Amino acid sequence: MSISSARRTAVDVFAVVRDALAVVLELDPALIGADSSLRELGADSLARVEMAEIVEAQLTPVADRPLSIPDADLGTVETVAEAVDLVAAQL
Repeated sequence: MSISSARRTAVDVFAVVRDALAVVLELDPALIGADSSLRELGADSLARVEMAEIVEAQLTPVADRPLSIPDADLGTVETVAEAVDLVAAQL
């Protein structure tokens, strides 16, 4: 997903996170909702890092500064919505 606007909404960030998880976990994006549990989706620590790398690559070009999601923070994230909040806080 490409976000051309300088202003990113929660919907934009959700779409990037959802699509990144879908790629990493080889799932249909339609199966991933905001309340989906990362554990139930099969996102182990490596999958979360891979997801973060994709999200950083997608959003850094439209961010005010380089986006960097700390690996340690990824371990505390339980749901897709929490991942979206973590990413949005970095923008």
